[in-house]
Amino acid sequence: MTEDAYILDDEQRQRVKQTVADHCAIRGWILHAVNCRTNHLHIVVTADLHPKKVRSQFKAWCTRRLKELEELEAKRRSATNPKRQRGSKNHLHAVIRAIDFQRKISHVPASRKC
Repeated sequence: MTEDAYILDDEQRQRVKQTVADHCAIRGWILHAVNCRTNHLHIVVTADLHPKKVRSQFKAWCTRRLKELEELEAKRRSATNPKRQRGSKNHLHAVIRAIDFQRKISHVPASRKC
């Protein structure tokens, strides 16, 4: 990895966990476990897609939701302090790194039935 490490705060971690749960419900996947840590993410899911596609969808949706959260925070900050700015690039990289890490350490077959 070439990006600097980024630590997710409690609100961001909760957003990621909720996004994973919501996406599983929408897709009809079985979410067995989700554990969003400050610097990585663990997901155990039964899905009807190849694991790379599952990871890609989680990555995309978590990125969207964290960007939305960042935009809300930026609006709140600009309302109180217009000079204060913060980018969302680190948030995106943190989610991508977390999901990649989980993919490397956990090989749960997509077709596994419980």
